[in-house]
Amino acid sequence: MFAQLRLMSSRLMRRTGLLARDERGDFGIGQIAFIVAGIVIIGVIISLVTNRLPTWIDQLWDWVAGLFD
Repeated sequence: MFAQLRLMSSRLMRRTGLLARDERGDFGIGQIAFIVAGIVIIGVIISLVTNRLPTWIDQLWDWVAGLFD
């Protein structure tokens, strides 16, 4: 019984070790730079939309109000 349990345990440890080696990931400098560039671009877009949103809302409100005049 204990021998079987030890054998199962050692098999599980080997499989877990192989999985851990496979899942380490290989992020290179280029991939990291690409991710950082994507984050920066998203930040710039959010900043532009946030700064111009009040102007867009005012223009839309004036347009809608002009339809009812």
